[in-house]
Amino acid sequence: VWSFRRMLDPKTAYPLASRLFPIRNARAVATGQMPVTALGVSAVDARTLKIELENPTPYFTDIIMSAAMPAPRHVIEKFGSAWIRPENFVSNGAFVLDEWRPNGYVRLQRNPNFWGASRVQLDGVYHYPLGNPTTQVRRFEAGELDFVMTVPPERAEELRKRNPKVVHVMRGYVNEVLVFNTRKGPAADVRVRRALSMLIDREVIARNVIGVEGVGAWSFVAPGVPNYGSAAKPDFASWSSAERRAAAAKLLSAAGYGPATPLKMRLGFPNTDLNRKVAVAIAAMWSQGGVKVEMQQKETKALVSEVGVGDFDAARFVWVASATDPYAYLERLLSVGTSVGINTSGYRNAAFDAKLEQAAREVDLTRRAAILREAEAIALADQPVAPIYFGVGRRLVAERVRGFKDNPRGVYLSWLLGVSP
Repeated sequence: VWSFRRMLDPKTAYPLASRLFPIRNARAVATGQMPVTALGVSAVDARTLKIELENPTPYFTDIIMSAAMPAPRHVIEKFGSAWIRPENFVSNGAFVLDEWRPNGYVRLQRNPNFWGASRVQLDGVYHYPLGNPTTQVRRFEAGELDFVMTVPPERAEELRKRNPKVVHVMRGYVNEVLVFNTRKGPAADVRVRRALSMLIDREVIARNVIGVEGVGAWSFVAPGVPNYGSAAKPDFASWSSAERRAAAAKLLSAAGYGPATPLKMRLGFPNTDLNRKVAVAIAAMWSQGGVKVEMQQKETKALVSEVGVGDFDAARFVWVASATDPYAYLERLLSVGTSVGINTSGYRNAAFDAKLEQAAREVDLTRRAAILREAEAIALADQPVAPIYFGVGRRLVAERVRGFKDNPRGVYLSWLLGVSP
C-alpha cells in the first residue's frame, strides 16, 4: 500500500505515475487534488492486496508488471535518496544489486531469497549503459557482450549474412512518430500539421531508411495489438504521393505560407545514426514542399527536456505503449496527459477525451474497440502526432546464450536465460 501511495504522491514525481491512473482516485492523487490516503489500494490482510479500479481495465496486469514495483519502506525512510546505493539497496527480484559504477556498468548477483531461485541459471549479470548502438555492436563482435538490444539496420543485415544465428529481428508494438507542438508556434495550426504529415512519404522512409522489415505507419495503434482489429487511418492515407503534396500545398497556402513567406520548422531528433537518417529524409520531403527546416540533433535527455517545456516545433519520438492494448496508445493524447507529462504535444480535443472516457467504461471488448477506433480517427484528423513507421526490434544474441525467446514487447528476463560453458 505504501509503495503505491509513494508512486502516486506528487512529491515523488514518479515518471510512470500516469500508467497507474486506472486505479481509483489515482489521477486525483497524482495531480494533488486528493490525499494519498484516498488511493484505491488497501491491505486485506498481511498477504492480500486489494486494488480498486475506476473502470474495467483489461490490460491492468500488463501495467503493474512494468510500472508498479514494491519499494522497501524501511530502507527508504532510513537512508533517504541514498537507498539506491549498493550497500543499502533491497530488492525482491531474481538478482540483487552488487555494484554500480556510474557510466560504467551495473553488476547484479543471484538472489538466493528469490521465490524461483532454483530456476535461475546465471550467477550474475552485467548491464552496460551504452547509448551508441555502433559501440554496442562493436563490443558484441569483440565478444565483450552477449546481448545487444539496439542494432542499426545496415549492421543487422551485414551480421545476418555472416552469422544469421546471432541476429534476431521482430516487429514490435512500437510506433516511431513525429510529435508536433500544438500549444504554440507554426504547428499549433492544424492545417500546418496535416500538411507536414502529408509531405512525409512513409513508404520511402520504411523501404530506403529502415530496410526490408520497415512498414510505414498511418495509425497510432501498432498492428497486432490484441482486442482492436484494424486501426483507423487519416483520410489522406489512401491518396497518392502527388495528391498528398498538392493537398499540402493548398493547406500551407491557406495558413498563410508560400514562396514569399515560407513555413519555418525546427526538427528535433535524438543523436543516433538511425534517427539522423530518418530526420534527414523528413527534412528533404518538407523542403520539397517549400518548408525551411532547421535540423536540431540533441542528446535524448536534452530533447525530452525541451519538449517537456514546449520549446520545440516538431520532434522525433518513440511511442512504446504501457500495455498491449489500444487504449494504452491513445491515452497519450488525453488532455489530462498534458499535466502529467505523457501528452507531449499538448493536444486537447474534448470529443477525443469523451470517446476515451466512454471506452474506459465499456465492458464489451468489441464495442470498446469500435469506440477506440472512433477516438483514433478524431486524433488522426488533427495530427498532433504524425506516425512515421512501426518499429522493428533488432537484437544480437550470442550463440552461447540459452533460453532466449523473442517477443513483440521486447521484454527479456535474465533469470530465464543461461549460458553454455
